[in-house]
Amino acid sequence: MFSFFRRQVSRVPAGQRWLLRTAGWALAGLAAGWLASFFLPERYTSEATLRVVPSTISQDLLPHDAVDVGNLLEREKPTVLSRNVLITIVNNFDLYKSERQREPMEDVVEEFKKAVRIELSGEKLVEVAFTYPDRILANKVTQNLVSRIIAENLTQRSNITTENSQFFKDEVDSLGKSWLQASASVKATPATDPRYELLILERDQKRKEYESMAQKLGTAQILRDLASRGQDMRLELLDAASLPEEPDTPPWIAELIGLGCGLAIGLFITLWRALRRTGAVEPA
Repeated sequence: MFSFFRRQVSRVPAGQRWLLRTAGWALAGLAAGWLASFFLPERYTSEATLRVVPSTISQDLLPHDAVDVGNLLEREKPTVLSRNVLITIVNNFDLYKSERQREPMEDVVEEFKKAVRIELSGEKLVEVAFTYPDRILANKVTQNLVSRIIAENLTQRSNITTENSQFFKDEVDSLGKSWLQASASVKATPATDPRYELLILERDQKRKEYESMAQKLGTAQILRDLASRGQDMRLELLDAASLPEEPDTPPWIAELIGLGCGLAIGLFITLWRALRRTGAVEPA
């Protein structure tokens, strides 16, 4: 049969044979692309968007740290994407069945991490996405990740405000004792003593430090109360996890790539043969 086609091609004028050869390679590439799209697993990406909601109290009324979404993600991602959390998600949703049969869990966790995307998508927006061959599971896992990020944000904000309150309280107690000691030293020192003026300056300085720290303690306690009521800076869901209808890479993309590769090969071979005939390329 091959010789038959060869004879038929030989009857075609030489000037048109290159077109047939190129078309043949293009069809072969198209077939290869179709086979590749058939055997390669389809992957679906579910996406959700979170936004940072600032504190309900104005900076003018209660000065507090500005929201840095980048630092926020740096603090939360290690916990949300920790080994124990990912293993729990894998087991709960029965992900990567075949991979778990032939690979250690460490490799499965790394593959899971590569399929997750948690990144900034705007000044105060965070995009969460997960890619998986099953579109339903992609959606469910994305929802789970979103819930964990929001919960982790609440926990961290609560811990930070509590730690800040405790820190300022300890500082206020320490400065209060220093102020009392300085006041006692002033009372115990006669006004004629050369150190008297210096002791007064030290007492007044301790008082200013105490008042400043007491003000910071009051701010920290208010922020802690706001956090407990959900009125502090927080993350909230803006766009729920999507349920993808189409795979990330449609089958026709692989077919188009195969067609392009086939055309490129056909044109290259035609050009090479033409150069050989003209003597520009020496035969191997």
